[in-house]
Amino acid sequence: MGCTTAEPVRISANGMIKWSDGKREGMHVSSTGSTLTFANYSNSISEGPVMIFARIDSARNDDCEYFYDETVIKRRLKICATGEVTMFNGGKVVKVGHMVKPAY
Repeated sequence: MGCTTAEPVRISANGMIKWSDGKREGMHVSSTGSTLTFANYSNSISEGPVMIFARIDSARNDDCEYFYDETVIKRRLKICATGEVTMFNGGKVVKVGHMVKPAY
């Protein structure tokens, strides 16, 4: 018996984050802006094929909005009107970058 590898999930990206490490990550922003969907290319067995971040409506601060990963609650995104993006895991900053605004 051989090992099989699944094809990565493809999403219809309408936005992108350029991370400070130079990587670019496409995402699909829902028409209401309440969810952000990313394909999971990490091949981590413990994570699903997509990551869906849902907006936390009660957590707005100035010109920033907060989103949480529906499968890893402690993983969060802070996205500001300036395009600045910060990813937190367990309250610690793990990535920073800049969002290219989605076009609907």
